Amino acid sequence: MSVDLAWHPWTADVAEALASHVRGLLGAGPVETGRLCPECGSAGHGRPWARHPAGTVQVSLSRSRPYLLTAVGGLAPVGVDVESVTAVDGRWDPDVVLAPGERAAGAEARARLWVRKEAVLKAYGVGLSRPMERLVLADFPGEVTDVAAPAGHVAAVAVLSLDPPLRAGRAARSGTARRRRGR
Repeated sequence: MSVDLAWHPWTADVAEALASHVRGLLGAGPVETGRLCPECGSAGHGRPWARHPAGTVQVSLSRSRPYLLTAVGGLAPVGVDVESVTAVDGRWDPDVVLAPGERAAGAEARARLWVRKEAVLKAYGVGLSRPMERLVLADFPGEVTDVAAPAGHVAAVAVLSLDPPLRAGRAARSGTARRRRGR
């Protein structure tokens, strides 16, 4: 999986954080950023995007106080999520998150399952508009990786395979992704 991650303060301007992250990887130049909803076509919400003179890259972002996490990938759609373990535990509803047969024992396990699922939904480009309880991570045609996060938080990144027929039915894997601090 080739995804670069950068941590920024919660208060950072999202467009500038994404642009700075892209420039840090692809070099100087103007970076256009925005959002596009795949369902209604609105530029006011939806999946983030970024274009650099070197080309379009896949991006994702997530906020959980006091952090903003940005992800920049290559051609394959990417999704990232960061959450506070305490916040997820406080709003945990197994009927909203767990697919049949799934279990998550303990606050950290619940938060990890949440971030993995939300990262996958972002990689699909649907975010939380698709119910989490319908998503089975083992069916995701790509990779899901836990990310080292600051104390009290968990994070994950997901990359959708560009060739889903070859990956369909393969269990999601956990591993590591590169992590950088914001500029």
